Amino acid sequence: MPRVKTEFMCTVCLKYYDVMMNVSLNGNYRIHCPDCGHVHYRAVKDGTITDTRFPDNDSVILYEDIIPMKSSCRTFSRETELDATNKPEGFLHRLWKEATGA
Repeated sequence: MPRVKTEFMCTVCLKYYDVMMNVSLNGNYRIHCPDCGHVHYRAVKDGTITDTRFPDNDSVILYEDIIPMKSSCRTFSRETELDATNKPEGFLHRLWKEATGA
């Protein structure tokens, strides 16, 4: 099954983390922050976490819990890895060039 990587930010600890999910996932899921453990109640559509929230009660059908790996946590968004032009020659590429002398 194909998978899609979704970046998600915890609103409590303000850390970003990646979640690899099967594209066939649809429904309501509890997504646990791997850093602080905060639970996010989100709808998932075609393997992508949406902004749609659902209440924590027995009337909602819950499919399962999603717990990403702690190693996926970071303090910045993936978008900041690129420079303002969003080209591959962005920030991390420049750091690599400086470190290797390339």
